[in-house]
Amino acid sequence: MDAIRLARAVYLRVERVGPGHYVVTGGAAEHTVRAVAGALVCDCADAAVHGGAECKHCLAVRLRRGDPAALTALRALVAMPRRKHARRKVAA
Repeated sequence: MDAIRLARAVYLRVERVGPGHYVVTGGAAEHTVRAVAGALVCDCADAAVHGGAECKHCLAVRLRRGDPAALTALRALVAMPRRKHARRKVAA
């Protein structure tokens, strides 16, 4: 999964307009993503040129649908803040 495309996908808005049919906005243009035979297909130029690599619009749909692989990849990109634990005083 392409980390740059995934990071850009976070900022896109996804609206489900029908079964397996999504409209993705928030970029330069509106795009349509459809679920076809278990795969997501986008109408953008990036998807057409790079066939095998998922475009940011398909990744945005995967995030919207709660796809475990996409969410795991996103967690790997985001630096989680370290928890500060209260130090306990040790009795001497």
